[in-house]
Amino acid sequence: MARGKIEKRGQRRRKIKPVILIVTEGSQTEPKYFEHYRNRQTNIDIRVVGSRTSGGETDYLSLIRKAVEYQNKNQISVSEGDSVWVVADGDVNYNNPDPITAKDSLLSKARKMADAKGIQIALSNPCFEFWYLLHFQYTTKFFKDYPAVKNALTTYLPDYEKAGDVYNQLAEHTAIAIQNAKRVEQYHLQNDSSNPFGIAVNPFTDIYQLVESLL
Repeated sequence: MARGKIEKRGQRRRKIKPVILIVTEGSQTEPKYFEHYRNRQTNIDIRVVGSRTSGGETDYLSLIRKAVEYQNKNQISVSEGDSVWVVADGDVNYNNPDPITAKDSLLSKARKMADAKGIQIALSNPCFEFWYLLHFQYTTKFFKDYPAVKNALTTYLPDYEKAGDVYNQLAEHTAIAIQNAKRVEQYHLQNDSSNPFGIAVNPFTDIYQLVESLL
């Protein structure tokens, strides 16, 4: 049924507004951030689905499968103007043997699955909080993990914790964050990296692309 038409009796109801589905690996940090966009938008149906509730490494394939499952159950159709995003971290465990290659292999498989389903992956390396940091500064400094990013972030958000809601402290700096994320991307491109970036590219974030679609 074409979007905007009245469905016949017995047909499943299809929302008129385009849907942007956001599936996150976190159960608190990312959902709390993106819920603010859902609450302020009236012409887009933004749906935020959190995933992981316990610690551990990012499971890219499980995130893609969860997005596909939700997409199918809720009649979300990329061909009809909807979009589906998976928000994930680089999240490298440097205690593993050959950690970059191993993580890149998993990410490559997930990207192939996502491409086949029309799903977009917004990756932050090493973690989502790097996107937060870009609201306050431009940097291409290597960050090993979340604690390293948090240490830099607390210069601007002294009481930052993952369970907290810092959207209101970030909102007025969103345009700066987008600009800084693009600058980081260009820095890596000029240093012989190619899109889509692998896990060896650190730091970077694709979150700006998703945020631009929500504004």
